[in-house]
Amino acid sequence: MAARVPLIVEVFQHLNFHGRNSFVIEPVQHLRQIGLNDQISSLKVYRGPNFSNSNHKVILYEHPRFRGRKIAFGPGFYPNIHEAGYNFSDRTSSINFGTMPIPVGPEWGTLPVIVECFEHQEFRGKKFTVLRDIANLRDPDGGTWFEDRISSLRITKGPNFPRTPIEVILYEHPEYEGANLSIPIGPSEFKKEIPNLHVLPQSFGDSISAVKIEGWSSAQEFPQIVYFDEFIGNQMNPEWRWEDPQGGGSWSEKQGYLEMKVEPGQDLWHGSPPGRGGNMDAPRLLMRTSGDFAIETRIKVSPELREHGGLIVWKGPWNFIRLEKTSGPHAFRGDVRFEQHVNRVFRLVGRGAGLREVREVYLRIERRGNRFTGLASEDGINWKICGETNVGMGDPVNVGLHALCPGNIPPTLTRFDYFRLLKRKGEMRHYLGRNFDRTQRMSDEDRRRKQRDQRNRAMRDLL
Repeated sequence: MAARVPLIVEVFQHLNFHGRNSFVIEPVQHLRQIGLNDQISSLKVYRGPNFSNSNHKVILYEHPRFRGRKIAFGPGFYPNIHEAGYNFSDRTSSINFGTMPIPVGPEWGTLPVIVECFEHQEFRGKKFTVLRDIANLRDPDGGTWFEDRISSLRITKGPNFPRTPIEVILYEHPEYEGANLSIPIGPSEFKKEIPNLHVLPQSFGDSISAVKIEGWSSAQEFPQIVYFDEFIGNQMNPEWRWEDPQGGGSWSEKQGYLEMKVEPGQDLWHGSPPGRGGNMDAPRLLMRTSGDFAIETRIKVSPELREHGGLIVWKGPWNFIRLEKTSGPHAFRGDVRFEQHVNRVFRLVGRGAGLREVREVYLRIERRGNRFTGLASEDGINWKICGETNVGMGDPVNVGLHALCPGNIPPTLTRFDYFRLLKRKGEMRHYLGRNFDRTQRMSDEDRRRKQRDQRNRAMRDLL
């Protein structure tokens, strides 16, 4: 039976969700177990997959074993629990859960598996819980924290375990590089335990710097297409807006695909450190939308791996996320990457592994409130989760396509077969009305031309 998780709590060492962090989904009698005793300064509380009681709260205690002063938080974001309204500065030594009247707050989303990583063999020592891809286990403050310190682990089925197996992949180096160890868990297994990673057959103890959860699922929540552009013809549809700040890129609609050419150096990157060496010059094709949605595209992959582009959700140069197929000559070597860029800070959310050599790749971003999920697929049916992240953007936002040519790699050429905007069934009336009217105004000649172009595209896909 899968674990029940009514609340998911992410605690942070410093104010404003900075410093060392850890997920908490069950009572912790002493926070030295997770290396954060008397160090919590901010936290995020989400409704978990089993949130059934609107009164659920997380309770922080001053002393171990749930003793001393206490303070309760419902689902929401709390950037500073030192302030007068809370006055609980660096005093938390244990965490429990309870029920009290609260407003409904942010929702976590899916939780396929729970990975508990332990400092020592036989599930002893400090523990770090992984619920999402972790690109770098190094302490943000420069310490080692859990990098190269995992000696045993336990994988438990989460409430949203799919019907197909999931793989937990451990990587030797940050950002999912170096040697790796894959640990599968199937639908018939409740949990999988490795009490000693130092011995054969794995021999992977104290050498883990990143963790990835590979779960396959079918995207069913947003089934209704409310906007569909197959890029047939030579004119941009009126919903689109083309942005190319430096004018180095170009685009053209071909018979059944959109082609974006980008010159070296055009990027969507603030540099490192922020403001040094970056630019926002990459071209993008954008349209406005609001509310929850899914966006999707398909990219044809050439033998030369010249493609570098994908989907984007754009609030502005200081607040955007992107999911993209990268160029073969780049350092990412053709990977699918899911990135967030907020307040000039870059974070790799996750990666779609195993998609470097495919002939085509499907990309999809789903939005639920402030929660964004990146997915990739090689067939458009089974989707691999590339990661999830929480980014506050409000409404409206711009969604669409982008292409890059970062650094000094050769010019890139990315071909998009289509772009789709999808909604839930009850949220599509406004869009249907607009698109249906445009279809009705299509002339017989235009309709025949479109049908002919669609047949040509289908024949091209068979070659």
